[in-house]
Amino acid sequence: MSNLQDKAICVIGAGAWGGTLAWLLGQHKTRISLWSHDKTKGEQIIQSRKLKTPCELSLAPNVQVHTDLETALLDSEIILMACNSQSMREMMQKIAPILSRNKLKTPVVSVAKGLERGSLCRMSEALRQASGDLNQPVCALSGPNLAFEIASGKPAAAVLACDDLLVAQGLQKALSCPTFRVYSSDDLIGVELGGTLKNIIAIAAGISDGLNLGVNAKSALLTRGLAEMVRLSKAMGAKSPTLWGLSGMGDLFATCQSPLSRNYNIGLQLAAGKSVSEAVEIVKATAEGVETTYAVCELSKNMGIELPIAEQVQATMKGQVTARETIMSLMARPLSVE
Repeated sequence: MSNLQDKAICVIGAGAWGGTLAWLLGQHKTRISLWSHDKTKGEQIIQSRKLKTPCELSLAPNVQVHTDLETALLDSEIILMACNSQSMREMMQKIAPILSRNKLKTPVVSVAKGLERGSLCRMSEALRQASGDLNQPVCALSGPNLAFEIASGKPAAAVLACDDLLVAQGLQKALSCPTFRVYSSDDLIGVELGGTLKNIIAIAAGISDGLNLGVNAKSALLTRGLAEMVRLSKAMGAKSPTLWGLSGMGDLFATCQSPLSRNYNIGLQLAAGKSVSEAVEIVKATAEGVETTYAVCELSKNMGIELPIAEQVQATMKGQVTARETIMSLMARPLSVE
């Protein structure tokens, strides 16, 4: 690999997480491009050199902001896909022809945490299918990464996963910064599912806190939630230890206790009696756990795997039970061995 400091990194998506990554990398790397699908927003960023979410951030001079996709991707050596999970496939379909024309074998890294509804694909699967025969290295970056904290200069860690560990290790070095420590892994399935499944438990945690059920109840909820995450992930080919790491347990802890977590806030609103559509409107940001809950419950049904917490979160979002009934239903389940 060439000098890692000089790797050209393109961030696709100028939302809270994509913008934060571009800002962070721009402090320490030399060539960063940020693409905004919203042209009006993109032009505002170009003129002001500032991001508004998750807080006001001034971009370094070496961060180039674009509204033209082909220009943004020009000479890119790493692509970070910071669009939401339900638009990941469509975005890759737009990118693939550009990469093909440029004859680039650029690693494509998903930084979204979700499953695609309908296909039930993980993000890496959707990216591979959408890229056709390009044979790009496909990776995932995940971990306890609340964008506001990182944008505030606080330290964080993440894990970069790829089926090819050498690729993961190269990207690990390229994306690490003094306040952002990146680990590497070859368990792509486990890293993706850890970041995905914890969003469902975060909604449940928000419900628990919203109902003021206490620390005992929440601790039990998180512990059993982690067991659900491991159960489904192992069945899909993940390694159990991955779920005990940054993308599983680490992200679970962060997302289930912080008011900065969108999914946790969805749970708080559900506990207050709001419908899921009202909760999403109040949170005013993409909460991946909502769509993921529906997808995971469909997936678990197809696989014959019982996920009681996910099923009760889905029932609450569908309005079939109240938030309090959800918790009591979990407490009334048949006794079993841990």
